[in-house]
Amino acid sequence: MESRQYQLFEPHDGMLSRFFSKPKSMVLEGQGFSPIREPSEQQVRYSVLALKNGGSSFLSVTDELGNYIQIAGSRPWCFIEHRQIKPLNHSRAYRDTPVPKYEDGAKIHTGAGDIELMHDEWFLLKDAAEIAVGFLKGESFPKGVNWRSLNEMLGI
Repeated sequence: MESRQYQLFEPHDGMLSRFFSKPKSMVLEGQGFSPIREPSEQQVRYSVLALKNGGSSFLSVTDELGNYIQIAGSRPWCFIEHRQIKPLNHSRAYRDTPVPKYEDGAKIHTGAGDIELMHDEWFLLKDAAEIAVGFLKGESFPKGVNWRSLNEMLGI
């Protein structure tokens, strides 16, 4: 009888990983600070709450597939966008219950320029921080937060 030697199969990046549950690899990036690989909930929350004019006014949390949440603004207001890679979709968050302070077309100032928002797209930084932490943890978006497609505007 012949003796056979078997090798342990070691999958490389991407190979078979979809069959095993493992945390997504995340990166936190923003204006004025170096990327943070595998950020903690505390780092994400702190970075969102620290957004301000004249400093870091936008950031993103990106997963290993390229899906991301980006937040821009300054105390106390911001807006939130989500990019999904498959199927390709880019959308902006809006609320079921809009903040009555702003009308459609009001602008928010960011380091990337002035962005015109609809009246229901304004979020408090503290709410955006919780949405970003949820994305980091792979959770569903909270009830009351909806997504308006920007695909047509962006030519996607």
